[in-house]
Amino acid sequence: MKRSAIVLCGLFFSCFLCACSTPTIKPVCPQITPWTADFQKQAAAEIRDNPALVALPEIARQDVVLRDQVRACQRGK
Repeated sequence: MKRSAIVLCGLFFSCFLCACSTPTIKPVCPQITPWTADFQKQAAAEIRDNPALVALPEIARQDVVLRDQVRACQRGK
């Protein structure tokens, strides 16, 4: 009886130790939809041809940063 109580206590405490283990966290990375070369050339031409545009070039810069971050996330998986 004493041995079974010790085994039971051992099992009980091992459950607590398992609950304290650090889970493996895997990031969920969004997918990048690639742009065609023609679309990229068209976008660059439109931005160059309209020097008064302020917002669109900034959006394009931020999108480049976001795409770089997604690629880094995907490499880190």
